[in-house]
Amino acid sequence: MKLNLIKTFLLLFILTSYSANACECIIIKSIEKEFKSADYVLSGKVVQIDYVQILQEKDGKSRVFTSKSRDKFDIFKGRVLAKITFDSIEVFKGNKRKKEVIIYTGSSGGGDCGYYFELNEQYLIYAFKDSWGTKELRDNKRKHKQTLYTDRCTRTKVVDSEEIEKIRLLKE
Repeated sequence: MKLNLIKTFLLLFILTSYSANACECIIIKSIEKEFKSADYVLSGKVVQIDYVQILQEKDGKSRVFTSKSRDKFDIFKGRVLAKITFDSIEVFKGNKRKKEVIIYTGSSGGGDCGYYFELNEQYLIYAFKDSWGTKELRDNKRKHKQTLYTDRCTRTKVVDSEEIEKIRLLKE
């Protein structure tokens, strides 16, 4: 009886202490592979963070709403994305003439694998045009057709000077 009670408590402890996170990245690619597959690679400083919500209408169309706060949106009504504006420091791949670059990432937490950017921090970003994360946004309006997306399953990270040097060598 005492042994069964100990087993039960141990099982409950194990089950309740497990932290679930639905975001699972199968593999993070090498620098070479990620650079090759990304549409846009840059280092930049976060200058603005906004949030957008995509709501599906009954007629099949979607509407996009923007806010400075994620708390304004109900994540159960539609997809919420963080809209991150960067001042580009160095563009390694993509449109080099753009000083300001907007990149979207998930913001609902957990399963959307969104990358959590901090205002005024510098990052190395690997971004993609045709991501599942921005499909609804691209389908919505013409201005979103070239939308860039990144998440935690890419090599996006706080600026890493060693990785930047390797990228510079790849460009040559």
